[in-house]
Amino acid sequence: MAADKSNHVPASEHTGSPVRRDLQGSNEVWERLKSQLEPGLRSEESEFRAVSAQDVIQRNQGRSL
Repeated sequence: MAADKSNHVPASEHTGSPVRRDLQGSNEVWERLKSQLEPGLRSEESEFRAVSAQDVIQRNQGRSL
């Protein structure tokens, strides 16, 4: 079998590839989401209150997207 003499470069070495930019964007989104969720995750359980689906629907009626 002949050795492969192609000039193939692994995708991991392409720092400017669309995949790499997509992963970077995903990491930025994940970090932003984590920063928004962390205060709630660190809160005491006593700070939460139960709400029903109807409570949420009523709260959000009249809001525009």
